[in-house]
Amino acid sequence: MPCCASAYDFIVDGIYYKVVSEEDRLCKIVSYHEEDDPCSPREVIFIPAKVMNEGKEYTVAIIGEYAFHRINGLLSVVMPNTIIEIKSCAFAGCIQMKSITVPSSVTNICLNAFVGLDSLKHLAVDEGNKVYDSRNGCNAIIESGTNTLLFGCRSTIIPDGVEVIARNAFWILSERGTEPFAIDIPGSVRVIEDCAFKAGKWLSGVTLHEGLEEIGGRAFYGTSIESIVIPASVMKVSPSAFANTKQLKSIKVKKGNRVYDSRKGCNAIIESENDRLVQACTTTKIPKGTKVIAKDAFEYVDVTDFHIPSSVVEIEHGAFFGSGLKGRLVIPANVKRIGERAFSCCYGIDELVVEEGVETIDDAAFSNCTGLRRAELPASLKNFGSGLRYSCVFEGCHLLEEIDIPEENPYYYCYRNAVVEKGTLTVVDGTGLGHCQLHIGLQEYRPKRIASGAFRWLPYLTAIWLPETLEEIETGAFFDCPSIEFIYCAGKIPPLLGDRNFDLVHQSNWRIPPKERIVIVVPEGSLEAYRNAPGWKEFKRIIEN
Repeated sequence: MPCCASAYDFIVDGIYYKVVSEEDRLCKIVSYHEEDDPCSPREVIFIPAKVMNEGKEYTVAIIGEYAFHRINGLLSVVMPNTIIEIKSCAFAGCIQMKSITVPSSVTNICLNAFVGLDSLKHLAVDEGNKVYDSRNGCNAIIESGTNTLLFGCRSTIIPDGVEVIARNAFWILSERGTEPFAIDIPGSVRVIEDCAFKAGKWLSGVTLHEGLEEIGGRAFYGTSIESIVIPASVMKVSPSAFANTKQLKSIKVKKGNRVYDSRKGCNAIIESENDRLVQACTTTKIPKGTKVIAKDAFEYVDVTDFHIPSSVVEIEHGAFFGSGLKGRLVIPANVKRIGERAFSCCYGIDELVVEEGVETIDDAAFSNCTGLRRAELPASLKNFGSGLRYSCVFEGCHLLEEIDIPEENPYYYCYRNAVVEKGTLTVVDGTGLGHCQLHIGLQEYRPKRIASGAFRWLPYLTAIWLPETLEEIETGAFFDCPSIEFIYCAGKIPPLLGDRNFDLVHQSNWRIPPKERIVIVVPEGSLEAYRNAPGWKEFKRIIEN
């Protein structure tokens, strides 16, 4: 049922309509509900060309967003030759839908109009349509002017002449009840756009031909392909193009490719000029000479033989995100930079050793490594997170019980498992303090500042003691700490309190919001100062000690 009366103007046979032009007598379908259909349940829905309401006749011109979303048992929809537009997700999730024919009147089909149609076998456009076609009975919708395949189905045969496979074109099939099959992409195809085959477990194999120039980000993400050969004509492979392909064991780049190679049978795609490994698979061996492990290169790849050669100087953003690394992880001295979220969600890592020589570890580099218990950081470390995303390096590492930094490091020291910036006396990562603790006392640290994200997501933290030396709590320093009940402030002058402190990701799930529930205990005589201070005045329960 539509959420409000303004969502529709009238109902006819279970179909809810909204008038879009009173002058032209045009309306659109906003939703369909079986309980309001006298013929329910239906396997086939016939959309009328005209409908009557209060003595007026309206032409049905538009099928709106989510109009027929997830209708169980629906096998087909017959559309009249008055429909000019099919909006996004109009038929999304109709998993039993077997047939769709687009009338010749349609001039615009929005992104994801037919996403999630697991059973679809027939997809066609009526002859005479001036914008779209289904040439040669290909069971696909093609934008004629650009030769772009917009939507495909399990029986699609991509015809020669198609130049672009559009974003989400084959994200039409989910994992459910779909037999795996291979697909041949003809040589006329120049571009495979982002997410074209994303999450297609049904895709067991793909053949790429010479003529292909670009493979978009996550184009084959989550598919079941076991091997891939990259044609010599390919000039661009975007990040995560083959990420999360658990069965992928072989990646080869054909000889003659001017941009990429797979030197020495390493089973990876390497950017030749920069010695940058851009895509890996389960059998990848990082070859000697590789300088950079690129963004998302090993994303969700279950690595079987892991070794970082001495030539690697940088590990980019999300390079090993969610990969199957286990046990002790050693980052060798030659690596100068570990990028943001580089090893995030590597649940099997239990010990981290960053060797002497590494200079930079970016925000959230090891976030949500939930098995991590010990981390050893080098004296060479110059940059430890930036705080730009209010995420600390070890965010979500709830088992982390030991962090070591050599005394000779000129920039940072570790005090009782909190990483502190020496020059500014800023706590930059307090994750190690949250290990199974009920409270955090910062009196002994005597910091001046707490950095963005320093104590983010400590689920067991119930109380905080803030010292009188504290001048500022930066944005999101205590973001998403759901169990905090008390904050004890020693300073009579309230420290500057940045945005999103003590807020929760899922605030709506709490009957009492944090700033109404948390008790702020302040020194005698400072009650009014806190009640009037920016940020602090939002708390409803401020009391004097």
